[in-house]
Amino acid sequence: RDRREGEAKLGDLRFRVFDTAGLDDVRGDSLEARMSAQAETAVDDSDVVLFVFDARAGVTPTDREFAGRVRRRGKPVILVANKAEGRGHEGALLEAFELGFGDALPISAEHGEGLDLLYDALLPYAEEKADEGEDGEDRGDGPLRLAIIGQPNAGKSTLVNTILGEERML
Repeated sequence: RDRREGEAKLGDLRFRVFDTAGLDDVRGDSLEARMSAQAETAVDDSDVVLFVFDARAGVTPTDREFAGRVRRRGKPVILVANKAEGRGHEGALLEAFELGFGDALPISAEHGEGLDLLYDALLPYAEEKADEGEDGEDRGDGPLRLAIIGQPNAGKSTLVNTILGEERML
């Protein structure tokens, strides 16, 4: 339910990761609305957003609505098609292009597949972040900060656990 934060690495890239309960299409002061607000705060606090969707389910109307909300926040987005092991996810990858974030990275967080693609997508942002601090001035903002968002059950926590190399999120 809460926004979780921790130090993580993928290969030689180090970053802070914000795992969220996910975005929900709810309003008001309900628990679900407050959980969704935590996801939006994670986006605001991040340098890059990993927008995770379930490649088995394809792009849903809720994914489309969330994409618009994330886009309005003005952060760079890497689109991640999780649960893309094996065959049969090609249609979801094509469909995901309509979200406006470019090509989706097909991964399987559960099986550790496609993490090399994620590494390659994150590398330019990590290098840019490192370049910002090359003058020796400590800006106090530390490593690259990633927000991992998407609908509940898209595999966000599994992705975080895979990156961390341990089961910390349920």
